[in-house]
Amino acid sequence: MNEMWSINHGGNALAGVVLQDDSEDGPLILTPFIENGQTEKAKQLSVVDPSLFAGVQSHSGYFTVNKTSNWNLFFWYFPAQVPSEDAPLLVWLQGGPGASSLYGLFTEMGPFSTDGNTVEKRPIHWGSEYSLIFIDNPVGAGFSFTEGNDYATNEDMVGACLLSFMQQFLEVFPELRRTPLFLTGESYAGKYIPAFGHYIHNNQDKSKPINLKGLAIGDGWTDPPTLLHYSEFGLQVGLLDQLQADELHQMEEEARKQWEEGNFELYSEITGQLFPYFEKTARVPPYNYLSDGENSSESLVSFLNKPEIQRALHVKKKKYVTINNEVYKNLYDDMYDTVKPWLEELLEHYGVMCYNGQLDVIVAYALSINTHKSLKWTGADGYLKAKRVPVYDAAREKVTFYVKTSGNFADVMVRGAGHMVPADKPEAAKQMIDWFINRYK
Repeated sequence: MNEMWSINHGGNALAGVVLQDDSEDGPLILTPFIENGQTEKAKQLSVVDPSLFAGVQSHSGYFTVNKTSNWNLFFWYFPAQVPSEDAPLLVWLQGGPGASSLYGLFTEMGPFSTDGNTVEKRPIHWGSEYSLIFIDNPVGAGFSFTEGNDYATNEDMVGACLLSFMQQFLEVFPELRRTPLFLTGESYAGKYIPAFGHYIHNNQDKSKPINLKGLAIGDGWTDPPTLLHYSEFGLQVGLLDQLQADELHQMEEEARKQWEEGNFELYSEITGQLFPYFEKTARVPPYNYLSDGENSSESLVSFLNKPEIQRALHVKKKKYVTINNEVYKNLYDDMYDTVKPWLEELLEHYGVMCYNGQLDVIVAYALSINTHKSLKWTGADGYLKAKRVPVYDAAREKVTFYVKTSGNFADVMVRGAGHMVPADKPEAAKQMIDWFINRYK
């Protein structure tokens, strides 16, 4: 791996440097403590005042993942609320690109929510039996920061930074080193998660292993070329008429042609017009086509911009936004590229669940099926022949999701959910993640 992305954990790199004291405001960067052999102090300093967050215990801070560009990734870690030595550890990554993972924390599956002023425990969340890490990824998203205008431009950069993050995190929390690790997230994290897994898989240190067990990708933007069937999907669900679908289909065919001929710039230009066309024509919320409107993040933004909250989270003083357009722009060329080869590699070694909400438009289930069918791995033939089965709620009164499995792969569709599955169907999402983790931990 390029030395630019590596963190040296040895030696006394900070001899003579004054480390951050408990009383200081500003970003709590834990990397210097690791380099100075003060991991226990790093852990102590990262403690978050639980009285501000519904009494929930947590840690937060930064790790420097690229010293050359001074890239610092922010994390918020929640130990499992039900103590257990073998409680699995889940990493959550938001999409975007450029979206803050704190959106998922507060609005989807984290232990609490906010109305902008107060914090309330969420009745159904993923933090009871599992420890959770929310990472603002890549640098520039949420509270993560760089001092310049240098951002990630491809998934190799993202994967290498996340690997460096995980290596450092386990230095500060060594008790988690042998804990089963699952990488989770949604949307554009359909690229981040395979990139993260690929870098973990190919850079294992036997003396300091990372116990990766599985990947759970929600409505994942993993392989855009195989998602180019919006015309057929829109016609099937009644969001487009035949003339509109035909026009969109012509654009999709032209995009496929440019991809096959290696004209990726023109391919990106055409595909960049597809979804705006669909959205303008269908006039429905793309995250859930039966919804009457979008969920507002105003209360979350208001809460996380409070000075006392930023102090409690040990963050760099900055205006918090749920999505950073600079991150988005820098990853634009990456947007229509694929990480499918990395997903195929990981399928041979770890559990992989790709799940979709039934009512999503952006990465509709019917489109994701094309990606799943195109995967080349040892269980591919078994997947094509496998039967999909319904999974019921605890009382067996209704179907909550459908699942199709082959080898390490699980294809899931959650009934009645849109793009943000845990937000739309929290009970079903929890049942689904429990099923997956119990299968592969």
